[in-house]
Amino acid sequence: MSSIDIRGSWGDELKGRRIALCVTSSVSCYRAPDIARLLIRHGADVIPVMTRNAARLISPEIMRWATGNDPIVEITGRIEHVALTESEGKVDLVLIAPATTNTVAKIASGVADNSVTLLASCALGAGIPIIIVPAAHDTMLFNPLFTRSVRILRDAGIKIVEPVMEERKAKLRPPEEILEVVIETLMPKPLQGRRFIVTAGPTRESIDDVRFITNASSGKMGIEIARHLKRLGAEVTLIHGPTGEKIPRGVNAISITSADEMVSKLLEEAQRTRPDAVFAAAAITDYKPSERTPGKIDSRSQESITIRLVRTGKAIQMLRKASPDVDIVAFRAVYGPVEDPVAEFRMLQSEAGVMMIVINDVSRREVGFGSDLNEVTIVTQSLKILKTGMRPKKEIARIVVDTYLEEKARVSA
Repeated sequence: MSSIDIRGSWGDELKGRRIALCVTSSVSCYRAPDIARLLIRHGADVIPVMTRNAARLISPEIMRWATGNDPIVEITGRIEHVALTESEGKVDLVLIAPATTNTVAKIASGVADNSVTLLASCALGAGIPIIIVPAAHDTMLFNPLFTRSVRILRDAGIKIVEPVMEERKAKLRPPEEILEVVIETLMPKPLQGRRFIVTAGPTRESIDDVRFITNASSGKMGIEIARHLKRLGAEVTLIHGPTGEKIPRGVNAISITSADEMVSKLLEEAQRTRPDAVFAAAAITDYKPSERTPGKIDSRSQESITIRLVRTGKAIQMLRKASPDVDIVAFRAVYGPVEDPVAEFRMLQSEAGVMMIVINDVSRREVGFGSDLNEVTIVTQSLKILKTGMRPKKEIARIVVDTYLEEKARVSA
């Protein structure tokens, strides 16, 4: 498929953005087409820029195919570096991935002797954001002259994405992590200096030391909310139960297991951080065994067992009591369609003083628990009702956050 066919197919976070993808002669340059295609799938227009040595390792024709744009290998009389940093067609960001230690040292020293270093020099002067993703052997990475170069670049406002250390090599970060840094860099930061807590995932209540009661929550919804808040510049604490999902970089993640641990950490973090709001997206277990049996219950000696369950504490009610001023966005999982969402809101507002609720029907297999999709109904304290329709959870997260911010602005006006 061409770059036009795939543009925006996975998201629109980079829609309308032009990104110069600079490729240097690290062996990791074989990942460059994947990085380019991922950026395009999230809406970007990618301009490939390559050093001569990089063009010996990976054909410029591959980068032309990957991006749909002509690769810049040599700077000619068309002064491509100026066109990309000063004209109407200038780029919004320069991404150097992979970056050799040689390239890092040159940029830090102000050397501009090839297409990549010249573009970086001009972008730095033009105030265009630069992200550098190094890849090298560990001995080169720990060279004090290299670490000094990194400090110089960071002092100049350039972002350095640390490599992954494996097999005594500093390997290129996965394309998905590079994408996240690009999106976060380019997104506006209206929530700079504001703090939020998000809860996510299930909790587990032990029957014995081996068995437990839980639910099917994956934590994806809460994690996507935390990711979006972080992208908007917020300080985010994510309190999550057991999950196999990847936690966003830059988020203060706290792992818990049980409902009691969730409540304890929630109250502790609310007192410590004084957040603007709590997005209570965790699926906290409603009941737990009244007693935990030490060791493992022997199934050979007992044909059946009876477990007495007791109700767990309601986290948002205890949060409201401990933090009277915090905004609470409560998630409510229901089984089957809800006929009166306003009644659901008023019930939770009465119980915990919530500002907004997000209702999702977990009886549908194609959405909700474990799925990448969701469909929710949002009710705010101004009694605005918003039905999202079926969407990826990352889009639902944006809608939830944006709706909260709109409601907060209305209340504060």
